[in-house]
Amino acid sequence: MGATGGDDHQAAGMFSVTVTEKEVVAAVLPMHEHWLPLSNLDLLLPPLDVGVFFCYKRPTSSTLTISSSSPTTNSYNFRSMVGVLKKAMAQVLVSYYAFAGEVVANSVGEPELLCNNRGVDFFEAVADIELMDLNLYNPDDSIEGKLVPRKKNGVLAVQVCSLLTHATTFCFCRICWILFIVDLDFF
Repeated sequence: MGATGGDDHQAAGMFSVTVTEKEVVAAVLPMHEHWLPLSNLDLLLPPLDVGVFFCYKRPTSSTLTISSSSPTTNSYNFRSMVGVLKKAMAQVLVSYYAFAGEVVANSVGEPELLCNNRGVDFFEAVADIELMDLNLYNPDDSIEGKLVPRKKNGVLAVQVCSLLTHATTFCFCRICWILFIVDLDFF
């Protein structure tokens, strides 16, 4: 996935990503604040942040539909797609409320998940690189900290990034992966 000619600086991770908007997306319904304790295994293992990214081809106006009876017009753009993603995330966080919480220390200093509907850090960004120029063989140099956001608060951070090609849009996220999240009954 290397670049040729004058794009060598981009292949080496020398491209810029500009965050155009920052927002915290919370569940659409109010949540009752409560604590979820960590399992013994979670207490033994250090917390682990996992960066995940997904690539999506930007749909054409002929493939987009708002409802089953009315196809969209040519008004599709990156901002409208981001708006739909934020709205869907706010709805999903009602059922998966643990992702809208934060890991904090309890009264004896052990980490616990505070389910307080703090929300998910959501970043909207643009990058000055094309998908084919990304060095996916060494993602720590090319993607880490640029296309995958650094999580500062909460359990989950999401970044949606538009690339130069305008044909592809990326959704990147960083999850503070703790085993109790996948062990919960509602997941």
